[in-house]
Amino acid sequence: MPPDIMHLKIVLILTVGLALASLFGYLSYRAKLSPILGYLLAGYAIGPYSPGFVADLALSEQLAEIGVVLMMFIVGLQFKAKDLLNVKHVAIPGALVQTLIAAAVSAGLVYAAGWTIEAGTVLGLALGVASTVVLVRLLNDNHLSSTRSGHIAIGWLIVEDAITIVALLTLPVLAHSLQANQFDLTDFAYTLMVCLLKFLALLALMATLGRRAIQFALRRVIITKSNELLTITILALTFLVATASAFVFGTSIALGAFLAGMIIGQTDFKHRVSLTFIPLRDTFAAIFFLSIGMLFNPVTIRDHYLLFIAVMGVIFLIKPLAAFLIVTLLKQPLETKLIVPIALAQIGEFSFILAEEASKLKILPDSGYDVIIAAAFFSIAFNPIIFRLFSKNLAYKQAYGRS
Repeated sequence: MPPDIMHLKIVLILTVGLALASLFGYLSYRAKLSPILGYLLAGYAIGPYSPGFVADLALSEQLAEIGVVLMMFIVGLQFKAKDLLNVKHVAIPGALVQTLIAAAVSAGLVYAAGWTIEAGTVLGLALGVASTVVLVRLLNDNHLSSTRSGHIAIGWLIVEDAITIVALLTLPVLAHSLQANQFDLTDFAYTLMVCLLKFLALLALMATLGRRAIQFALRRVIITKSNELLTITILALTFLVATASAFVFGTSIALGAFLAGMIIGQTDFKHRVSLTFIPLRDTFAAIFFLSIGMLFNPVTIRDHYLLFIAVMGVIFLIKPLAAFLIVTLLKQPLETKLIVPIALAQIGEFSFILAEEASKLKILPDSGYDVIIAAAFFSIAFNPIIFRLFSKNLAYKQAYGRS
């Protein structure tokens, strides 16, 4: 790289990366696939495992962290307890049981392959949660967001997200207990209790003083009627809460960003913040998936093909089958029996976040993280195709009065 542009590494990443993301995202859209697949492919194209231009991986990982913070803020901002309460009788037991089944099957498979039970459980939890970005886009593209089946799928996903949040909170505790190479239940329980108390203290602080401070700041800024100042203030508050949560209370930055979004979503200015910030959501998603795509190594599939096949089996067989049986037992209509299981048969941003945290803490082997990235490529690519096939089948049955 010429010396005069050495200091422009991040500019090169964004220039080349976003240009390719735009191109591949457009081609994916034209092929009626999720644009996220295009972003992942663009990341791979500029990553170290493909020929041609290679972006700085360390800087890309930092961009991914920024993308995680911003995406988690959006998830927290859009969190609606009402959406979950309206379908709680289906979404809560469904998500809990499906996630438990995915975690148990995955843990059993990898434990038989020589992994620890903890690594297998984390892998299962990562496979159990679907992508918010993919699901919402899928429902919107098929005009299902306002249907009961769409509400159940979204409520189901909210519960999965909550499970992942709990897992993110528990991972450091689990890593601490495993550092001594011996799992001590008493030590684990004590450390977990301390961690939960810290988290509850953070929640209490954010729900009282934090909410008042944020509302005061937003009120002062909104009076100026400056959209750019409001955007900068929201970004500042998000990163402040996320960073403080990590350094002071020991939670993950992603969890702190989620709390920031959730608290702002409870203020009187949620609608104004949403109008200003939600349009940037897809940009944040593109940067995040672009950074993740750089980490994809096709050799992983060759070196760990049995694990990859098992993971794809959990995503495309175990998860949909479990969801289908659950909604059938709960006596849901045919539409829900088909839409919910297939819509959730994919993995995405939360899977990456959980796997990355577990990998950093040495709970999940690097091969597990690599396989999750590879599985995401294929699940994001094939999920819309499978969904369209089942949608046509559903339309045919409904047209002819079959159930």
